[in-house]
Amino acid sequence: MRIDIYTDTVCPWCFLGKRRFDLALGMRPQYEPEVTWRPFELNPDLTPEGADRAAYIATRIGDQERFAETEKSLTALGAAVGIRFRFDLIQRVPNTRRSHLLVAHASRSGLQGEVTDRIMRAYFEEGRDIGEIDELVRLGVELGLSEYETRHALVVRAGQDAVVAAERHAAVLGLTAVPAFVFDRLYTLSGAQEPAALAGVLDRVAGFAVARVKP
Repeated sequence: MRIDIYTDTVCPWCFLGKRRFDLALGMRPQYEPEVTWRPFELNPDLTPEGADRAAYIATRIGDQERFAETEKSLTALGAAVGIRFRFDLIQRVPNTRRSHLLVAHASRSGLQGEVTDRIMRAYFEEGRDIGEIDELVRLGVELGLSEYETRHALVVRAGQDAVVAAERHAAVLGLTAVPAFVFDRLYTLSGAQEPAALAGVLDRVAGFAVARVKP
């Protein structure tokens, strides 16, 4: 089974969706899917320095009250899967291209999922600026990546063509929101689904695969 998961590292629903997906995999240990984390930049036009979060919210978010309620709801949903959302610690909205380059770099070491989770934890639980190269290098080194190779990859933007190509492919697939799960390049599921629902989808996709190979 192949699963391509499109996310952005500043999307709280993606963080929630990743944790729920991890729980779903734990519920179905008989499956060993090939999981690839794909980029989907929600704010690709932000400058590399990002933006002050308070100013960004004031100018981009129309209904401030509803936004605050959404964050409150996310905090409760996250707590149920071990996420401690600390929106109060976040000072900047980063451009996420560099964080996606780190995820792409980590894939060469088989650490794509771990690095994706660590970046999201750094942003949502610790309020760290994941648009900064030094911060991203520290996160990569925490998980065993070479400091020199990681910094070099981020500075020269290694893998950028692949990131751009993946995002173009997301457009071809008609993806307009994340998280989005693409199973065996045939079936797409959107949203931060509950673990039981994701486990059920894994069962169905496995069943479809068996049906396709039967004579």
